[in-house]
Amino acid sequence: MTDDVLDIPFADAFSFDPSPTWARLREEAPAVRVRTLAGARVWLVTRYDDVKLVLADPRFSRAAVVKEGAPRVGVSRPLAGTLPTTDPPEHTRLRGLVSGAFAHRRVERAREWVRELCEGLADDLAAARADGVDLRRVFALPLPIQVICTLLGVPYDDRERFREWVELSYSMEMSERERVEEAMASLLEYMGALVAAKRAEERARERAGERSADLLDELCATSLTHDELVAFALNLLVAGHETSANQITGFVATLLRDRRHWERLVAEPDLVPRAVEELMRFTRLSEVGQLRVALEDVEVAGVVVRAGEGVMASIGSANRDPRAFDAPDELDLARTPNPHLALGAGPHFCLGAQLARIELQEALGVLLRRFPGLRAARPVEELAWRRVLVSGLAELPVALG
Repeated sequence: MTDDVLDIPFADAFSFDPSPTWARLREEAPAVRVRTLAGARVWLVTRYDDVKLVLADPRFSRAAVVKEGAPRVGVSRPLAGTLPTTDPPEHTRLRGLVSGAFAHRRVERAREWVRELCEGLADDLAAARADGVDLRRVFALPLPIQVICTLLGVPYDDRERFREWVELSYSMEMSERERVEEAMASLLEYMGALVAAKRAEERARERAGERSADLLDELCATSLTHDELVAFALNLLVAGHETSANQITGFVATLLRDRRHWERLVAEPDLVPRAVEELMRFTRLSEVGQLRVALEDVEVAGVVVRAGEGVMASIGSANRDPRAFDAPDELDLARTPNPHLALGAGPHFCLGAQLARIELQEALGVLLRRFPGLRAARPVEELAWRRVLVSGLAELPVALG
């Protein structure tokens, strides 16, 4: 272990390839002190087994992350009392109330209309025609917004109202702290009003013997409190919007960086599901990691993390660990098995994992079929990355071929 305290994100973050610092830390200092943007000193773990331990072991708490005085990663602090910020048994209670809505068989029924959405957005791409059309703006961003608005019951016509608020909520620019706080307040106010209206509509439906129309309607009929409903809906809106948009953009850019990968999938479309899993492993989602707070002294990677100390688990680094993956820095579209941690591990494994997979599989499948000659209009290494908590390119100009 080194005594140096590194600043995270690293100075060479937000570029196409992972910082070499990740590989160095995995080999030389698998548990190391780092300083977050907010000035907190926390432990960073980078090896697969250690990251999985921190994510899954109940001695590392998410609920403690939102307590007064807890270490902070960046500009905003997560909302308290939600699925991402509770521990069992409270987390178990909340997840049990909503897990049925995200059951594999039920979510799978959405695949056909997600594909139809992808086809419509592919039409928009085709209509643009000009070389240099931004795939992120025209295709990757509208898709998850439409999906989550439809499933959750958020008016799609309101997207321009909440788009900037959502993007600001992920900011990693400390200079934007005031704007981020205002954006979060606006999001909470917007979602609070929507939940109140939905609750009134649900009571009227119950009296009329009518079925719920969407997920938020269904949740209004559970024992969730108003504040729990608002927080849950807000988390879904934000995560379902930004994460998938960045992944779609990053996946396509990764495949176009070496077009042999794109061409292989054009020729072997049945490989898309496995390719999506590999792209989730290969294309990192964050320049930092998921934060936990130790509830007791725990030994991790040769160091003792004391009770009350923060630990950042780097999923992106774990997914490139040669101890867990053969040739981890190579993109193997047929890799199997592929026990990546992109969707988390333990109690906080992504609730919307199957929905995310459907979006990513259908988006990629439609683009491969409709635009087999797709090319990057500029070298992807030259494209700018947004300084946000969930890594993503600012744009992806493409030529449709």
